[in-house]
Amino acid sequence: MIAAHVVNAHNKHLYENEFDEFLRRRHDFFVHQKHWRPPSPDGRELDQFDTDAATYLLGIEDGRVVTSARLIPTSEPHMVSEVFPHMCEKSGVPRRPDWAEWTRTFVVPDKRGTGLRGTLTQLCCAVMEYALDEGLSAVGGVQETYFMPHHGALKWHAEPLGMAREENGEWYIVAYIEVNEAALMSVRKILGINHTLLVRQGRQLPFVVGPHERGQHEVSFTSPLQQ
Repeated sequence: MIAAHVVNAHNKHLYENEFDEFLRRRHDFFVHQKHWRPPSPDGRELDQFDTDAATYLLGIEDGRVVTSARLIPTSEPHMVSEVFPHMCEKSGVPRRPDWAEWTRTFVVPDKRGTGLRGTLTQLCCAVMEYALDEGLSAVGGVQETYFMPHHGALKWHAEPLGMAREENGEWYIVAYIEVNEAALMSVRKILGINHTLLVRQGRQLPFVVGPHERGQHEVSFTSPLQQ
């Protein structure tokens, strides 16, 4: 079972090695496997949305990063608003601080295809738990259409904001998942757990916060291992 470490601009210094591993695994997946982006000389994959507004969940198991998620408030510039606004013809581009765009998810090869209780579902559980804790209303973004049946298997309600489109032989859709207690309970039941998957360390800000409030609501967390 993964431990999903919450990493942001305020505590990233605590995760220098893990974050570097995360960027290298992103490069392997999105550059070498998916061919979405050109290779980077340093072997790390970064884009214009890796800003201080981003929060990362690094799924760590047996001392290595095996999965990840990047969450950005849709009130900030995000991938859908800047790159895929044409795919939101049904409902328009979301621009709400309580909606999070969820991107940059991968699962390392040896952790894929392990059934509904596998690493991807564990990450989904962590994302839903974090979203619920932070008072979010929805999480989602542009995704390959094969994720939609997975959302359904978790008994999650995912609402498309437009039509699916084909890009380079793969089908994509912009969809957002409703955040609520029932969604978290459903995925926890599938995994057979009732405990948190999140690990919070160091200084953090609430995810839903206005620009004028930044720096006023910092919270410090200490890992149980450090107590």
